[in-house]
Amino acid sequence: MNRLLALVALLAAPTLSLAHFPWLSISDEAYPRMHFGEGLADTEYHLPESIGAAELWQSAIDAPAKKLAVETVEEDGFIGLEGEDPIEPRGRVTSQVVYGVYHGSKLNYYAQLFPAENPATWPQEPAEDVALQALLKVEGDKLVVTVLLNGEPLAGAKATLSNEEGEKSVNATASEEGVAEFAMDAVHDGLNGVMVMYNDKEAKGDLDGQAFTSATNILTATFNYSKEAAAKVGALESLPEAVSSFGAAVADGWLYVYGGHTGQAHDHSRDNLSNHFRRIRLDGEGGWEELASGPGLQGLAVVAHGGKVYRIGGLDARNAAGEDEDMHSVDSFASYDPKSKDWTELAPLPQPRSSHNAVVVGDTLYVVGGWKLSGDSSGEWQAGAVAIDLADPSAGWREVPEPPFKRRALAVSQIDGKVVALCGMTDEQGMSKQVFLFDPAKSEWSEGPEFPGRAFHGFGLAAWNLDGELYAGGMAGVLYRLSEDRQSWEKVDKFATKRFFHQLVPAHDGGLLAIGGASPEVGHTATIELLDLEMPAEPDEDENDTEKTASFHH
Repeated sequence: MNRLLALVALLAAPTLSLAHFPWLSISDEAYPRMHFGEGLADTEYHLPESIGAAELWQSAIDAPAKKLAVETVEEDGFIGLEGEDPIEPRGRVTSQVVYGVYHGSKLNYYAQLFPAENPATWPQEPAEDVALQALLKVEGDKLVVTVLLNGEPLAGAKATLSNEEGEKSVNATASEEGVAEFAMDAVHDGLNGVMVMYNDKEAKGDLDGQAFTSATNILTATFNYSKEAAAKVGALESLPEAVSSFGAAVADGWLYVYGGHTGQAHDHSRDNLSNHFRRIRLDGEGGWEELASGPGLQGLAVVAHGGKVYRIGGLDARNAAGEDEDMHSVDSFASYDPKSKDWTELAPLPQPRSSHNAVVVGDTLYVVGGWKLSGDSSGEWQAGAVAIDLADPSAGWREVPEPPFKRRALAVSQIDGKVVALCGMTDEQGMSKQVFLFDPAKSEWSEGPEFPGRAFHGFGLAAWNLDGELYAGGMAGVLYRLSEDRQSWEKVDKFATKRFFHQLVPAHDGGLLAIGGASPEVGHTATIELLDLEMPAEPDEDENDTEKTASFHH
């Protein structure tokens, strides 16, 4: 209490004898909450009428702001507002409340929450139509807080960091750029809050018949933090841009990334297609290097073999942003030689194909699944699988015995010399958990153990064979390994950021890297996180995930 009153006085705000503020949080069951108290730990104070009427909004980079339905809750340990439905921990939750006139000053409350535990997923663009707000990020051993007033840095702002455990708070003063910094040692594993107060002496007016000669603006910016989740990110420099549905491969100590979809999830135009071809050393030495680009594509496959990188198929958009979609699958097949730094066009695919996947077994490249889009058509599913000998690509493509399925947005890898096709979307617009294996020696398909979790968790799945073991994971946020007897799946790790239409590749010193993709938490992401596979995890399946992806062209 004394700390809060001192802070108010320091900012020349009127004395607040109550010193209670609105704080946003998210429950263990993912329900958004707001209480009114002296701090994060003070969760049983009664709700004033104006706070009880507050609106809660959730926004994310790939979706419009959404008003959340809330109700008043009074229970042991908590009095406040609670959402009627659980939310995904994406973007930010905000609320703005005009409390009233207090000692001649209009009292404005601003509350915001970053629900995701991984700092790399916190939004870095200001929220719209919010006068007082803060942007948060972690840089090294510092929590960096940028305070904005009407979109401009608030120089000299006094900020206070506290946590839900009621531990001693820490103060900092913002620079001329509105930046206040706190040591990460002061950040608690769990819910933390940064409070800022600003007194506008120029504000004058009348509110509900009461005159005011200043305005006291109070911001509480809360965030969840997990040291474990944060540690997974930063194993490798993030992608230069957030991207999903791209191709990636590893060759001779380099990670190569080609193309992909940028921008918002359901926007499809040539403006949202990346034609960038980049690489970075897996050991982290140096940054991203731009290589010879090619056509802008998404939904393509990229593999490496014999020191070369191969690009297979993909989806081209011929319409500009805002125009009717004009999407075309391509039959392009090309190789990149890091020595000459040039692309070479090879024998085209027998049919244009996108949203497929590919893997190399021995010297043979196998391409499985996908569909053919032609303009505004609904898509022609590709039932067959094709293969080509990379030791002699001039011999051209050959048909593989037809798979007993039609899938797109699937994962393809290999195990024990067999091609493995995992999950994806069916030609009946459903999601599949089925796993199929193709044995080149017998030239036949068989069915493997069903993939765990909900069916839509396999949409845009990624898989990789590391040291003879098959791993796969995606939207559920769980990494699975095929059991030693090949009859079941076992959990081995969890993602810091749930993602799909991403890629899995081997890390420099063991483990796997999860690259980019789209996340139900934050939309498209540029982050790269390390899955070390060393500590078996038993994360709970997220029962609150919602199926929202069926219209993707990935």
